Amino acid sequence: MAIGITESMTELIEEMEDIYGETIIGSDINLIKHLFYYLKFENAEFQLEYEDRIMVTVVEDVSQQTVALNVLGFEESNSRRAKIKFEVVNVLYVFEVRIIDIHGSIVIISIPMELQSAEMRKHRRIIVDDLFMNFIILFKSFRGGQYVSGDNINAERRFTHLFREIKNDEPNLKLINLMVTDYIFKISSEYDIKFYDNNENDIVRSLLSSDNRSIFVPNCSNTESYIEELNHDRLKNFKSLYDSICEKSGKDYADLYFDDLKKQEIKDFIVSFIISPITLFDRVIGYVKVYTTAMDKHILTTYHAEYIHEIMELASYGLTKIAIKGTSFNMLYTNTKIVDISISGLLFEIYDPNLYSYLKKHNIIKMFIPIDEKNLAINGIITRYTQVDDTYQLGVSYTTSNPDDMKILENYIFEKKKNILSE
Repeated sequence: MAIGITESMTELIEEMEDIYGETIIGSDINLIKHLFYYLKFENAEFQLEYEDRIMVTVVEDVSQQTVALNVLGFEESNSRRAKIKFEVVNVLYVFEVRIIDIHGSIVIISIPMELQSAEMRKHRRIIVDDLFMNFIILFKSFRGGQYVSGDNINAERRFTHLFREIKNDEPNLKLINLMVTDYIFKISSEYDIKFYDNNENDIVRSLLSSDNRSIFVPNCSNTESYIEELNHDRLKNFKSLYDSICEKSGKDYADLYFDDLKKQEIKDFIVSFIISPITLFDRVIGYVKVYTTAMDKHILTTYHAEYIHEIMELASYGLTKIAIKGTSFNMLYTNTKIVDISISGLLFEIYDPNLYSYLKKHNIIKMFIPIDEKNLAINGIITRYTQVDDTYQLGVSYTTSNPDDMKILENYIFEKKKNILSE
């Protein structure tokens, strides 16, 4: 939305005029030129979007009609258009600009002739370079994404104690392990657990990683149990592998492969089994294989398979929750850096792509921000996700906090404002 020239903007222009000269109040191009003067004077970093890449840039120089930008990691392509976005005195500006020339990381753009997009922020954002925080995810749904009450109600009814534990801000890993073992024992006393090394891979991991569904074979003596179509949103068998082998090596070879696989299970006296993934940030890091043998009096059914799958979903959620806390609170790691902060929200950055993807589904967090020897505890919801090269920036809107914590935050922002142009 257009906002015109505010009092704060007039004050900015007057201050920049004392430094750089040449001002024509009321002219868009001169207003825009002074925005670039301000960015250069403050050596402020902002975003440039070029060919679907978002890169960090600073103003190198400002001339009569052009601006020289120093763009970190810039790679020239055919396009001569780019988009820039920056914030000055609580106003967010977005411009589409024309690229005049390129010299390595120096990109020369023409100064836009008129304001294109400007939006006044409701609350002033303060850029900080010395403020860090820790955070944990808060429970909304163990599957993430949109809240599905039926899933949560059914899981809580089936696994009451485990469900309550994973909802805690700080789940107990040892207790989760004991609970999971106890629930598995209700299905079968026979099970194996496998954890993968970082670069280790096999057929089972590849199959599980494709969609995080569990592998279920109800009858190991019947080849059809391995390869028949299994239409289920949480369970599958080896049909995709069978189809892949058929395509590459032919049906006869595929039939022999699965005949050998079936013989191996029978040799180990296994009658039926389910393999459920153990995930961290939704990435498969291992699995639990629950099975029955010829000595048992029952075989695994679809109900049992769904039961085991849901247990491991809950356990994986708890494991990831513990991992987030363990990483962000361990002083061997760098704490999460806050980029800017206001009385209504903040922007922070992380560097782990797996955590970034996970937070897109589990976007309710509790933040711990150390200010004035006090650790502020503020709940928020992540509403904005931006990737800038290898850095991931996430915007948070506050939801709840202690009243005293917000007073401390207000005082902190007020003190910071003293060193910034007055509104």
